[in-house]
Amino acid sequence: MASRLTKPFCGIAALSLCLVATSAAAQPAAPTIILLGTAGGPPAHADRSQPATLLRIGPKNYLIDAGENVGQQLVRAGVPARALSDIFLTHLHWDHLLGLGYLMATGWMTNRSEPLPVWGPPGTSRYISSEKTALSEGEDIFRAQSPERPALSSLYPAKEITVGDAPVEIYADALVRVRAVANTHFSKIHSPPHDYGVDRSYAYRFDTAQGSVVFTGDTGPSTAVTKLAKGADVLVTEVCDLKSIKATMLKLQPASTIDKLVQHMAEQHLSPDEVGRMAEAAGVRKVVLTHFVAGANFDPTHLLPAIRARFKGEIVLGKDLLEVPVRGE
Repeated sequence: MASRLTKPFCGIAALSLCLVATSAAAQPAAPTIILLGTAGGPPAHADRSQPATLLRIGPKNYLIDAGENVGQQLVRAGVPARALSDIFLTHLHWDHLLGLGYLMATGWMTNRSEPLPVWGPPGTSRYISSEKTALSEGEDIFRAQSPERPALSSLYPAKEITVGDAPVEIYADALVRVRAVANTHFSKIHSPPHDYGVDRSYAYRFDTAQGSVVFTGDTGPSTAVTKLAKGADVLVTEVCDLKSIKATMLKLQPASTIDKLVQHMAEQHLSPDEVGRMAEAAGVRKVVLTHFVAGANFDPTHLLPAIRARFKGEIVLGKDLLEVPVRGE
C-alpha cells in the first residue's frame, strides 16, 4: 500500500524547491486594494458609493475613509465591520466619514471585542466623541438584549495625528508601515481655525513586503504627495473633471453663486493632466482612479487621454467593488 505523507518531504535534489514552497506558504496573501466607494462629493450617486477603500494584507483589513454606504459595500466585498483592523481618515469632509457611525454601531452589534483605532487629522477625536454620543441611545436600547457587551465607547479610540509636508511614520505592525503627509486640499480656501486647530487633509503610504500603495486623499497638485509616492507600486488618486461638474452646478444654481466652489475644484483637486504629471514624477507603476469629482452623465474614459499624455504606466478606471492587486495585473 502506498504511504501517505502528511508533511512535505525534502530530498537533497528537491531542497531548494521545498524551501521556496515553504517560504511562499509563510508569506501573507498578496495585498489587494478594494474600491468600496468611488464617488466624490457629498451628493448621492446612482452608481457609485461615497469614498472608501479597503487594503487587505493577509488577515488584516485597513479601511481608508468611510463614506456613506461603506457598511453595505464591505459586506458585498466579504468583509464585515467586525473584521476591520484600523481605519485611516484622510480628512473630515462629509463624503469621507458619514458611514463611520454605522460601522461603529454594527461592529458593536456583531460582537466586536477588540478596539478599532480611527486615525486621522486634527478634529478626529472630537468627531469620534460626537459619534459615540449620538450612538449611545441606541446602545442603551440594544444592551437589554446583550448586557455582556463592552461599552461601545471603549471600542473606537481616536488616534489624532498632526503631520506636515515631510513624511512621518504614524503606524506600523508586522505586515505594514504607514507614513503620512499633509496635502493641499485646504491650502487656499479654508475655514478659520477651530478649537482643535486648522483643517488638514492627508495622503497615506502603505509599505509591505509585497509592494507599496499610496492614497492621495483629496488634494490639489502637491510636491509632498509626489515625494511620498516616489517608487510606489500603486497610486490610488482622486481626479476632478472640472468641465462636467461646472456644467452640472450651473443647472442647479446661478453662476454668481458657484465661483468659490469652482475655484476649490480647480485649485484643490487634481485634473487628469495633474494626475498624469504626479504619477510620472513619482515613478509609480500603476494609477488607480477613484473619488471622481464629476458632473451628471460623466464618462470616465474621457479622462484617459490627458493622463496618458503624461504617464506611461498602467491606468485603472475605478468602479465600486473593483479589486486591484498591489502587484500583478
